[in-house]
Amino acid sequence: MNVAALLASARSMIDDPEPATTSVWPRGAAVLTRQGIETTLSAYWTHHVPAMRHATRSEQWLALPSYLGRSPVVPAAEYSWAALSEACHHRGYEVGLTADELRAHVQTAEDFRLLVGEAVVAKVRGAAPAS
Repeated sequence: MNVAALLASARSMIDDPEPATTSVWPRGAAVLTRQGIETTLSAYWTHHVPAMRHATRSEQWLALPSYLGRSPVVPAAEYSWAALSEACHHRGYEVGLTADELRAHVQTAEDFRLLVGEAVVAKVRGAAPAS
């Protein structure tokens, strides 16, 4: 499943949850959105610095602005990834993310997907990405 499809599925879970998924759709949407962000991050490193695929996610996020630029999308995507990672862990005492919070994270993931897509296209064409 590609990133656009992951994010579309997450949006669908948020905006039109099935009755049978009443208690699990928020976590499902969080997992799909986080997977979209991780897939996008991996795609960036695959095309730009393949050796970074072996670094930890924290190291990848730390290095990303040096390669991709200082777009505000990068720290927003890192924040969403961290918040979604936390939300994916099951704890009996937590409230979880609201539908509005999840929608915001899906939008951030989409913005990140578009930014990385532009950088990959620029790399293929031999141009520097827009900062």
